[in-house]
Amino acid sequence: MKSRALLYVIFAASLMDGILVGGGIDRALVAMPAWHHVGPVSWATFSRHADLGNGLILYPLEAFSGMILSVAAVILFRWESTAPRAAQMPIYAAALTIGGLLVTRKAAPIMLGVRNLGDDPAALQRAFDGFEFWGA
Repeated sequence: MKSRALLYVIFAASLMDGILVGGGIDRALVAMPAWHHVGPVSWATFSRHADLGNGLILYPLEAFSGMILSVAAVILFRWESTAPRAAQMPIYAAALTIGGLLVTRKAAPIMLGVRNLGDDPAALQRAFDGFEFWGA
């Protein structure tokens, strides 16, 4: 019975972490390079509606649920004596999502601050550069 729970948790963690990673890759390789061409004022306008709109709920939900499920998978894996040892490395690696949350501690306040920066291009450029660095 424990193995079934482990499989369900691994599946759910993989799903949530996969969604988060896919969004991060899209942001780093597609969106942010495009925002370099469009400029920081347009980026801020978009971000105020996206990241500071529905993103305020969706992004933390993805990140925290993926991290919690990944850590739960590690706990269940260690508890399950019949789990294949070959699964050890991928399961432990998935728990490194905690590191992503630690880096987000730098990116999130920058994004949250965009709300109050107005349309000052220099301030928005600093926010853009900081968010790109910590978000990547």
